[in-house]
Amino acid sequence: MIYAMLYGGGALDWLINIVFVFLAACVGIVCHEVAHGLVAKWNGDNTAKNAGRLTLNPLKHFDLIGFIMMMCVGFGYAKPVPVNPYNFKHFRRGLFLVAIAGIVTNVIIAFFSALLYGLMVMASVKYAAFGYFAYFFSILLSINLSLAFFNLLPIFPLDGFRIVEVFTHRGNKFCDFMRTNGQYLILILVGLGFLVSMAFNYAALPSWFRYIDVLGTYINFFVGHVGNGFVSFWGLMLPGV
Repeated sequence: MIYAMLYGGGALDWLINIVFVFLAACVGIVCHEVAHGLVAKWNGDNTAKNAGRLTLNPLKHFDLIGFIMMMCVGFGYAKPVPVNPYNFKHFRRGLFLVAIAGIVTNVIIAFFSALLYGLMVMASVKYAAFGYFAYFFSILLSINLSLAFFNLLPIFPLDGFRIVEVFTHRGNKFCDFMRTNGQYLILILVGLGFLVSMAFNYAALPSWFRYIDVLGTYINFFVGHVGNGFVSFWGLMLPGV
């Protein structure tokens, strides 16, 4: 706030952006984890409920590294909700539904964020202040899609890996490799993206160099195309969006 007062409108816009990203990240991450816990409960496992994780209180789901990733690069994770699959009424079905629950929740939030974005754009034509709400919902749309597609990767400990586990047998070499090395692979991919971003800040590099950031390229491609698809869908019913 002090920075904004000293440096004027540009700093104020920067502060608003930080606040919006923070709020959108909280919504996306908390709803993602609560969805895991609720679906686990519906399948017969009360572990998350007993641990007090079926709550929208973001402090209960906070993970420092995952949150820093979300604020800095647009995708990250929360403290995983505890689940005991041996309590499930149907083991494999429960595993699959719990694994996919967070991803589906983020996509649903993104879908309706696109609707609210369109409504705010329409309202901003008459009342300029609604432009800020439109900006917030565009961030909410982007962050939730980022969370969905990041977690869809078949890398341990992400949800995509859990989905692969459901359809593979015990001792599968891919799953064994990921359980041992998945976390390191995520760190390498995130670190590579950070290095590529820094390289563009300090050197004039050819445009193809950005594709070395494999994770960022993947996230940006699907977030852009799916996000535009959602906005276009609602635009069919909201002329002028």
